Amino acid sequence: MKLFSKVVMKKLVFSGLFTLFLLILTEIILSFFHIYPDGYFTATPNSSFTWEISPNQIIGIQGDSEVKFDRIGSRSTSNFADKKKKIVAFGGSTTACFALTQNRTWTALLEEKLGDSYWVGNFGRPGNSSNHNVLQFKHILEKPELSDVNTVLIMQGANDFISYLVSPERYVTPKNKDIERVTFQHVPLVSRPFPKNIILYQLALKLKSKITFQLKYKDHLTKTATSIKSSRLESKLIDHLPNLDKGLNHFEKNIIDIIKMAKNKKITVVFTTQATMWKPSLEPQYEKLIMTSGFQNNEAFYSTIAFSRGMDLFNERLLKICKANNIPCLDLTLPKTTESFYDDFHFNESGARLVSNEIFTFLKQKK
Repeated sequence: MKLFSKVVMKKLVFSGLFTLFLLILTEIILSFFHIYPDGYFTATPNSSFTWEISPNQIIGIQGDSEVKFDRIGSRSTSNFADKKKKIVAFGGSTTACFALTQNRTWTALLEEKLGDSYWVGNFGRPGNSSNHNVLQFKHILEKPELSDVNTVLIMQGANDFISYLVSPERYVTPKNKDIERVTFQHVPLVSRPFPKNIILYQLALKLKSKITFQLKYKDHLTKTATSIKSSRLESKLIDHLPNLDKGLNHFEKNIIDIIKMAKNKKITVVFTTQATMWKPSLEPQYEKLIMTSGFQNNEAFYSTIAFSRGMDLFNERLLKICKANNIPCLDLTLPKTTESFYDDFHFNESGARLVSNEIFTFLKQKK
């Protein structure tokens, strides 16, 4: 019996050591061939997913949305290596436009209008505010592939406003790791604690994420829209906003930081204000489409009137800063209807066309 136990133990130890050896060897091979992204990437390079879109709930969008990213994590529609003139776009969900299939985003339509010599790289990421855009500007533009970028477009304001409403402390004094985690899908592996810097660990997480998306989130946009709109209709809406001064001052600081970085890099930065459907006395058919809460976990909802007042303050602050620093800023003005939006501020197909038209005209005038 003891002899049997020793034999079994030797086999187990040998199997364990051999498995460990294979894991280490695999890790070395994966690292050598750069199988897993090691660096700052807004999205996983050469990845894609499809969102199922219900036209009954998401007005103005026909068909599912195909979202693809190139080898530098940009949601682009052409090869940056083939283009002489490069423009980069930063922002939140209104830049990312995940509800719109690849060639119907405003960045893709803008590239088409600019001509064959242009590449417009979309690095928008849902939830990103100016806190995240500062980090994007710092790290994304350090990529060798983007060394010849001369123009950066930034659409921001709504996420700053909403983030401040939800949690003033988190917005004004964010933790670096939390901001980095939201800004990028990937960061350099060396910056991660063990075992999160192991490539095999990251690949396992990626596989889990992909399976979870297929099982739970393919129709996430439609389900979320239906659920939140229903909750809002049953809630008492709050007209009175808290004091926004600290949020506006932090927003201003971030804008100035971006302007300084742009000057140091000799890059032209172009800001756009945030267009929304919010306005006083919004028509009932559009009021039903509003989804933004302004509170943690949608525990309450601000009114459209309140959102309109607050958004005006953030847009006015952006215009004021840009004017004082001689920085181009487009005051984006769109119809506050379903001609532009499918909810509070996300563009539908015709809205994306309107945005691309306005930005194209603005860029041409500034030449």
